[in-house]
Amino acid sequence: MATAEQLKALLKSHAERDDQRFYSVALQVAAKEARQGHNKLASDIKNLVEKSQRSTNKLGLASSRTIPFAQQNQSELKGLLELTPHSVRLNELVLSDDIQERMEKVILEQRQKDKLSQFGLQPRRKLLFTGSPGTGKTMSASMLATELKLPLYTIVLDNLITRFMGETAAKLRLIFDHIRQTRAVYLFDEFDAIGTQRGAPNDVGEIRRVLNSFLLFVEQDASESIIVAATNHPELLDQALYRRFDDIIKLK
Repeated sequence: MATAEQLKALLKSHAERDDQRFYSVALQVAAKEARQGHNKLASDIKNLVEKSQRSTNKLGLASSRTIPFAQQNQSELKGLLELTPHSVRLNELVLSDDIQERMEKVILEQRQKDKLSQFGLQPRRKLLFTGSPGTGKTMSASMLATELKLPLYTIVLDNLITRFMGETAAKLRLIFDHIRQTRAVYLFDEFDAIGTQRGAPNDVGEIRRVLNSFLLFVEQDASESIIVAATNHPELLDQALYRRFDDIIKLK
């Protein structure tokens, strides 16, 4: 069943007519039920959410409050963000003691973010995962979403990067607006595709502009979402990226 906090969030989002937040919390409830083995209930909730979203879009329903950005731009976001199923728990991962401790700290800080804010502190939420293929970077992002009871969105880089000047940066802005509007874990997998060093031999103008945009957006981001960038090739990343992350975790 939904937790007390989830029930309050559902009621609040319904009262404020914030459909996007309502759907996000409902999907968190579905994920929780799936982890507990209640697959039929989880599937029913997910289907109801999807049916409601389709109905709302078809009817073009409007509310007295401002429609959330992600809902306004759903067609533009299509293909850029992929809602990814997740159920991995921290105790299911095989991690070194050091990495496990750092993951636990990230989770603990997120769970106590309200207490931290009382002292003017913020939890770590901009993370860079590095390591060879198969070391668990993607699975670790999934684990964070599971432990924090948040949706997991994967950014589809193939659809993000285009050959048209300025278009990729515009798409990136849509993604960061969604990050601001909807609290979740956002995974930029194979991050070196957009984070390559400026001035590298294979550098092209559009990729350089994309990197500059990402640096600006991630630095300005003050949301409550968790941003995870994962790469097999940290040596290719632009040095300016490293200071934008709250923690850099090398998995092995």
